[in-house]
Amino acid sequence: MTTSYRALADNVSVAGAQIPELSFAAVRSGDLSARLDRAQTAGGHTVLVSGPAGSGKTVALVDWVTRSRKARAATVGWLTVTAPLAESGELIPALARITHRPADAVDTTLRTPADQAAELVDALAARGEHTVLVLDDAHLITDPLQLAGLEYLLAHLPGTVTVLLAGRFDPPLRWHALELAGRLTRIGVGELALSPERIAQLFAQHGCRLDDDELAMVHALTRGWAALVRIAAIYVAANGDDRDTALTTLARPSHAVADFLVAELMQSLPASTLDFLLVTAVPTRFCLPLAEELTDDNAARIVDELLRANFPMHTVADAGQLWHSYHPLLRAYLLAEAAHSRADRLPTVHRRIAEWLGAAALPGAALDHVLAEPGTPGLVAFLRDWGPRMVLDGAGQQLLAAMEFLPEATEDTFVRLLRAAVAVEAGEIAAAEVYLEAAHVGSEQVSRLVPDTWTASLDRAVSAGLAVLVGDSASMSWPLPAVTGQPDLDCYAALHCGTAEVTGGALDSGTAALRHAIVHAEEVGLGSVAVRARTAVAVAAGYAGRVGDLRALAEVAIDCADRYDLAQAPEGVFARLIAAYGAYQQGEAVQLPPPGQPGGPAAEASAPAPARQAAVITGVLMFDAAPDRAAAATMLCTGTHRLLDDSPAAFGIGTLVTDVLWVLLRLQAKTDAQHLIDHATRVFGPTPELAVAEAGLAVYTHRPSAALTLLEPVLGGTPQLTAGALVTAWLLEGVAADRLDRPRKAESAFEQALALACGERLIRPFLDVPGAAETLDRLGGRFGRFDAFVDLVRSHRAPATDAPQLTETELAVLRQLPSGMTAINIAANMGVSVNTVKTHLRGIYQKLGVNARADAIGNARRVGLI
Repeated sequence: MTTSYRALADNVSVAGAQIPELSFAAVRSGDLSARLDRAQTAGGHTVLVSGPAGSGKTVALVDWVTRSRKARAATVGWLTVTAPLAESGELIPALARITHRPADAVDTTLRTPADQAAELVDALAARGEHTVLVLDDAHLITDPLQLAGLEYLLAHLPGTVTVLLAGRFDPPLRWHALELAGRLTRIGVGELALSPERIAQLFAQHGCRLDDDELAMVHALTRGWAALVRIAAIYVAANGDDRDTALTTLARPSHAVADFLVAELMQSLPASTLDFLLVTAVPTRFCLPLAEELTDDNAARIVDELLRANFPMHTVADAGQLWHSYHPLLRAYLLAEAAHSRADRLPTVHRRIAEWLGAAALPGAALDHVLAEPGTPGLVAFLRDWGPRMVLDGAGQQLLAAMEFLPEATEDTFVRLLRAAVAVEAGEIAAAEVYLEAAHVGSEQVSRLVPDTWTASLDRAVSAGLAVLVGDSASMSWPLPAVTGQPDLDCYAALHCGTAEVTGGALDSGTAALRHAIVHAEEVGLGSVAVRARTAVAVAAGYAGRVGDLRALAEVAIDCADRYDLAQAPEGVFARLIAAYGAYQQGEAVQLPPPGQPGGPAAEASAPAPARQAAVITGVLMFDAAPDRAAAATMLCTGTHRLLDDSPAAFGIGTLVTDVLWVLLRLQAKTDAQHLIDHATRVFGPTPELAVAEAGLAVYTHRPSAALTLLEPVLGGTPQLTAGALVTAWLLEGVAADRLDRPRKAESAFEQALALACGERLIRPFLDVPGAAETLDRLGGRFGRFDAFVDLVRSHRAPATDAPQLTETELAVLRQLPSGMTAINIAANMGVSVNTVKTHLRGIYQKLGVNARADAIGNARRVGLI
């Protein structure tokens, strides 16, 4: 017996065979519509739209089929699956009813759904019309035979047909086969979620205009879940007289939100799953091992079922675990329900969570649950076990806030030292000094919380850290305190005492202490400490003149920062700055840290000494790229003078003075250079480093005999300089000797410089010392085994970008040009004739390579002369 599909389908009540009408205007997603357009263009394509109730699946599809030009050009059939239809076994006939005209007739002897689907495919192909078939609420299809028929249909779709299939979760079909064939587009919760812009549009439909803060709050609470956004908009619109309160109240689910969650998500869940949700909502996020600790062995099964059902939970990978968190409003509902229905069990749950998180070395997360237990009985033990770790991990403020729950410990010496430690980590010098002094005032009292060795170790570490911040670590030695047996505290002491030793000039002992800190930090995953300690070891190598080691160790620190996702954090930025400085010393192009980060081009006068030193280093590295070199040089000079005034004992400032000196001389700022040397001499006295700087200025100002006199004690005795400074001294000696026509002395000095520079590939001194590159060119080919290094130096000489050498009078004339004064006015101002000014102008134009005043001003500004 044969019958038509029309007749067969007439025996089935098909609900929802019409495109649903929306009771509100859809907030359209251009990206989503574009993806649907592309799927239809591909032909024979299936779009699987999957998300929980109220996530906007139906709205998105209705909007597309009614507004898209591509959809309107096709025949659209819409079928909303209902429970009776899913149970009737007549899915394929129902599809036939909405995809065939009444006149169509096909041989449809009763067959399996797969056979029916095959005939439907043939019929659709024969018609050859562009067709869009929408199957909504497809998650209700559970019958294996109906699923087999649907799978056949999707696998054999004609090129003229596109199927849009929407459901709360994916029907159990072999979706991978369609994906491998390139015939499946997935649209999930992330694509359905309303963006902040679309949330603002939806609120506007209800007469609510959100400012940026309000929009951010709504987005954070709803995460773009369409139904909850609309409920929120209706609620806020109804309470427009007190909008601030209405928005704040959203964080506690309203009756409308609770009713929606219960009706659409919770009501159909089995009791065991509901219990699971109530317990696992207590922590902000949970992983499977934590869930198993809190519930039972069924945790894995329940998590899998929730994920398969598209339950509104977010999953991220962190430290080798998958961590799950519930939607904020859903979690708020679950917490409220847990507080209402099982208040007596919550303290035990909090305690177990705190214990598990502590054992997993997640003290920041554990602390919230320690505080949530009535009376906070575990807070003292937590402070002992995890206080130093939280300071090292950058969570010190969270720890100090918890101390409000322990008022009896406020005056304890250990707690005061922890406050000082937090201030040191934040670079807050004044606060650290106050807290440290308060701890010393009560130092005769034994801490009631920890052993004496702990307070002594923390005291030494905090004092060392503060000394580094103020630039005074060279005033005393900072040996490691006795081992306490508290690994985090010992690591903290090793980090700060080691850093203080390095910045105080005790490089070997400081490096040894820092290596202790690195070992512990890597063992327990303290990324910030590991990066800081590795960078400090690199700095120690630089202070010792081992530029190659500095670069290699800094690269290790950078790799460490990348491994701990700290590349953009201050620790990672500083590591890159140190590596860049090493590259600069070796004459290579540098990759500078992002502006505004520690080590950026400017630092406030109140900033810690290391930050101000880093600002000077960055300014030197960025000088060639500075849009206004004169302003950049002024900033560098000012920053170095402040360091000399405020942190004269900071190790390495002498080297910075020399670096800044070369920058000033490139701009012919001889007076500023002399003032800088004089200031450093008043602070440090006549040191070998400053003698080299003074000799550099003497060579620049054509006083070679004075330069040789200054260098004689530096080069004649036991070397007291780093390799870089010693190379600079020999180059200055060579240039001065060459200018005095003493070729053998010049050649000998250059050979000494090359011998010292070759091993560390120190190229920068050859580029900085005035006249060194030109003298090397004249002497080239005479150095035998160093000829290859000479060629390397020459290859690093960039095209001339420095200011041309103008006479003092030419500079005086040039610097009056931007005022707009005429030659007559300039002459009168200088007390010379107009012809003299015109002669100087011709010399200025020639040296700057220009023919007009405006061009002269522009070029002079570019090279930093004005």
